[in-house]
Amino acid sequence: MHILLRGVLVLVFTSWLCTSCADPASSVSLALPADRDDTAVYLLAASASGMQSRCVPLKALNTNAQTGTIDDPEKSDAMYFAFEKSPTMFGLTDSGLYALELEFEPLEFTGQSSRTAPINPNAIQTDAAQFAVGLLYANDFSAFGKLKENFRPQHLVTAKLLPRGPLTVSIGFAGIAVGTAHIRGFMVSAKSALKLKSAAIVPVRYGWLKDGAALWYGTTADGDVIPPELCTEANVPLRTELPKPSAVIQARYAGKGGRDSIGIHFDKTQPVNLTAGQKQPRLSFQCGDKSISVYRAPNVYRLTLDGCLFPDAFFTIEQTGAERLSNTDTLSDTGGQADMAAMVCGVTIEYSTPSLMTPITADPGLILDWQQEQWRQPSYELFSWEQFPSVLIFDFADYSVQDAYLKRLSFFAEKKGFTGKLLFDEELASLHGFNAHDYRAEMLAAFFQKAEAESFPLNKAELHLRKILFRNGIIIRTEAGIEAGEGAIVSISRQSERDLRYRFITHECLHGIYFTEESFRDTVTEAFRKTNPRAVLFLRRYFEIYPSLQYDTDDDYLMQNEFMAYLLQQSSSFLQQYFTQIAWFRLMSAVEPALCRYIRKTKAAGFMQAAAHMESFLYTAWGIKGGRIYLANMETL
Repeated sequence: MHILLRGVLVLVFTSWLCTSCADPASSVSLALPADRDDTAVYLLAASASGMQSRCVPLKALNTNAQTGTIDDPEKSDAMYFAFEKSPTMFGLTDSGLYALELEFEPLEFTGQSSRTAPINPNAIQTDAAQFAVGLLYANDFSAFGKLKENFRPQHLVTAKLLPRGPLTVSIGFAGIAVGTAHIRGFMVSAKSALKLKSAAIVPVRYGWLKDGAALWYGTTADGDVIPPELCTEANVPLRTELPKPSAVIQARYAGKGGRDSIGIHFDKTQPVNLTAGQKQPRLSFQCGDKSISVYRAPNVYRLTLDGCLFPDAFFTIEQTGAERLSNTDTLSDTGGQADMAAMVCGVTIEYSTPSLMTPITADPGLILDWQQEQWRQPSYELFSWEQFPSVLIFDFADYSVQDAYLKRLSFFAEKKGFTGKLLFDEELASLHGFNAHDYRAEMLAAFFQKAEAESFPLNKAELHLRKILFRNGIIIRTEAGIEAGEGAIVSISRQSERDLRYRFITHECLHGIYFTEESFRDTVTEAFRKTNPRAVLFLRRYFEIYPSLQYDTDDDYLMQNEFMAYLLQQSSSFLQQYFTQIAWFRLMSAVEPALCRYIRKTKAAGFMQAAAHMESFLYTAWGIKGGRIYLANMETL
C-alpha cells in the first residue's frame, strides 16, 4: 500500500443534498471504544476516564445517510454523516490515536429505487473510481452547521474496483500531510449499491487484511488508493508500504511510551500440516535493509514484528521468496501444490502504549539480536513468545542482574540439598546459580507464597519480578494466598557469548513448552521410560557430579525436563558428538568410567533414539525441532 502524500486524488461531489433532513439521526450508530489500559489510551478530560463502550447517533445529512444505503447509485451515489459535537468526540478525533472504521456490504441492485429522490443532474465524477470514502472537516460546513453544497471532499480513500464481499475501511484521524484538522464527520460515494453495516471509532491501525472475500483496509487521514489486486478473489500485493502510527500521531502524544506493532498474517484457508521428514514451508521478506525468513508451522497465522526493529518513519515490506514444497508434499491433508506466495493474507501495523511490565510479543529468533539500546529499561527486556504466549522470556543485561532476580529462586527450585529453602543473601554469596533459567507457574507461586508467609526479606529485583508475574497472570492471589496462574518464565543474559545465547534460549524455551504443554510432557515421559537405563544413569550422574549443575535428580519432573532439554538443545547431527565429548570429560571418566565407556561404545544411541522421538512430536505439532525453536530470524543486508 502506498500512502499518497503529495498529490492526493480530489474528487468533486455535487450530489443532491436533502437539506430538510439535516438533523435526523441515521439508521447507523457510531460505536465508541471501551477504555483499555494498554492498547487504547484516552487522552481526554478526567471526566471521561471512566467511559465505557457505548453508541452515539450519527447525524444523517442526506436521504441515503438516513437509511445507511446507496441502493440506486444512478440517482444518488453518496452518503454524508456528521459526528455529534461533544468533548468526548473532539478528544477522540483530535488525539490521532484513533480511526473511523466503516464496514460495508454489497447490495444487489434491483434497478428500482426505494425512494422518490430526484435524479441528480450533476452526477459525481470519480475518474473511474467505483468507491470513495473520506472525512469531513469543519470548513466543509457553513456557520449554521449545514454541509456546504459545493464543498470539495479532501484526502479520499478510493477504489477502482469494489470487492465482491464485505469491505471495511479504517481511516485514522491524523496524517503526515494533514495532521489533525477539526474532523466533524465523513462521506461515502459508490457506483455500486452498498450498505453501511456499522461504524465505530477504534484504535488506529494501518494496512490490509484479506479474509476470503472480505477485505479490511486501513490508512491515514492523508487519503489513499486501495490496490486493485486486493479487490480480486485471489491476488494480494507482494509489496506494502505503511507509515508508522507513531510517526503520524502528533508529537505531544508520541513520547508516551507508545510502540508500533507490525503483523504479517497468513491465510487460514491454507493450513500447514507437517509430517516427519517433510520439508517445512518457508517465506522470505525484505524490510528496508533487513531480510526476514519465516518458517510456516501448524496453527500459526501471524508473525509479529516490533516497530523498534525498523527505525524509519515508513515501514516497507516486500515478499522476496518462498520455498515451495516438493511435488509429493502438500501444505494440508486436503490441498495440492499450494501457491506459497499467496500464503500471506495481510500486513498491518498498529499502535499501543503498553506498561513496562507488559511483554513485547516476539519470536525467539528475533530476540537474540535485538538491539539493546531499544530496550525499555537498561537492566532487562521482557518478551512474550508469540507461539506460546504464556511463556515470558527475560533477556538480562548481565549475570549479576539475572542473579538479583533469579538466583535465590534457582536454589529453591532445582539445586540438590536446597530445594524448598529460602537462602539469605550471605548464604547465596559464594554459591553459583545458573547462567540461564526456567521456572513454571507452580514453582514461582510456591516461592513467593513461602516468602510472604515467612516474611522473608526479598530484594528489590525479586519484588519487581513478583509484580511482573501478577501483572501477566503467571501467579495469582486467592483467599489461600499466592497460587499458580498460567505460564512460565525463562531467561538468558547478554553476558553470554552469542553461540551460548543461542543454545541457552533453545534449552530454556524447550523447558517453557514442557511447562505449558501437557501433550509434550507425555511424549517426554514416554521417551524417557524407553531409553536404556544406563544412558539415563549417565545423564543423572552428569547432573550430580558437576558443581555448576547440581540438579535435584530425585525430582522426577525435573529429571525428565532436563533430560529432554539436554537432548534437544542441539540438532541431531551434533547430539552424538555432544554426549561422546561428555563421556571423555576427565571428571566423568574418573567417577563413572563404566558408564562413560558405554556411551562411547554405543555412540549415544539411546539418546539419539529418544531425541528423534521427541523431535518428531515437536516438528509435527509446532514446526520446531532439536536445535531450532524459532520460526523467524532476521539478518541485516
